[in-house]
Amino acid sequence: SRENIMHLSISDAISFCQRSTAAAVLTVWPSGGTCLNEVHNWLDSTNGVNVVHSSEVPLTTFESELLSVMALYDGEDWLETNCWYNEQPLPEGPPEGPYAGAKWKHSLCFQQPEAPSTKIVPTVLVLEIDESQPSSLWSSKYQVRSRLASLSGNPGNSCIHLTDRQDESILRQYQDTTASSRSSSSSGNSMACDSSYAYTCARALLHPASVKWLNSGANGLARCKTTLGSEEFRTAWKVYTDWLQSQEEEDPPFLKL
Repeated sequence: SRENIMHLSISDAISFCQRSTAAAVLTVWPSGGTCLNEVHNWLDSTNGVNVVHSSEVPLTTFESELLSVMALYDGEDWLETNCWYNEQPLPEGPPEGPYAGAKWKHSLCFQQPEAPSTKIVPTVLVLEIDESQPSSLWSSKYQVRSRLASLSGNPGNSCIHLTDRQDESILRQYQDTTASSRSSSSSGNSMACDSSYAYTCARALLHPASVKWLNSGANGLARCKTTLGSEEFRTAWKVYTDWLQSQEEEDPPFLKL
């Protein structure tokens, strides 16, 4: 239950995701935001799962919402190609580029209920998984997605996003590797969100500097179609996503761009 949440601070929750193979991050998108009780019931009924942090992500603009989708799925080709669009088409038709797939996913994940009393924002739950016993968390997510789809009227896979179980060998390699060599490592050893690594996903949605940059629309570069797909934006985006994977804390470089 929510009363049993171990309230780690944001910084401690991010550090936990960085250093522990027991960490997972569950994002409840606004499309599933009216079903938070159902999500908590699922976690309460799943053996070996403890919620150690829960907080809302104060995204304030369309651009910040879009960029949050791009951050969690960074590295996925469909963010630009929109190749999965026909599986869940939108009533208004496919979005235009750039990042047509990200705009499609945003439309699915950021549905608001009719006449909401307040705007629903994403909720991030940092989970500690008891590694001494098998956990049904990942296998049961498909059942809960179906339940959330029934309750919300939105696609279940656009209601929640759950990071994968963390691999201890990759975690150890990550901790022992410098930032420069990480950026040049192969995608198979990546700690980016396209590998559903809990640390970078938690950092993207919880770190105050990240949230500030998302709400700035990437320092204004995401507010115009011509600049969103520009070389200037892509350069700034790489600086940001490299930082998400790093252990740097002081003066995030993307805030200076």
